[in-house]
Amino acid sequence: MIKNIVVFFLLTVALVGAQVPRVALPPPGPSRYYIHVVNGLSKLGLLVHCQSKDDDLGYHHLLNHGDDYQWNFKVNFWGTTLFWYKLETLDAYVSFESFWPESQHLWLRDRCKHGTVGTCIWTAKDDGIYLRNFLANVDELIHKWTYKR
Repeated sequence: MIKNIVVFFLLTVALVGAQVPRVALPPPGPSRYYIHVVNGLSKLGLLVHCQSKDDDLGYHHLLNHGDDYQWNFKVNFWGTTLFWYKLETLDAYVSFESFWPESQHLWLRDRCKHGTVGTCIWTAKDDGIYLRNFLANVDELIHKWTYKR
């Protein structure tokens, strides 16, 4: 009797285990990210303000073409790290999230992964804000400028 119960139990476990769908988790992302904002404008002057819920990284003036403001951080324990920018010129501005947590979609992680390092390069150009896509080796237009009146 005990033998039959053990066989039945093992058979049940085997059948249930075979029917449980396997969910493929994304590979872990980099633990540290490096974020850049580059002045790629043909005209001079870009004002950059970067902040998160907990940290205000202040205002930075990127006066010349090619100037780069950069900083780095580690994703917090809960995976909820979020940073956003406001970029401003004399006649236009744009606000956007520059880093956000990704649990299911890997859009940002795919673009910002440079080897084993997370590097996001945001470039302000005359027609908008571009994000460097390292896998495709191109800059992608992500945000358009909002022009002041």
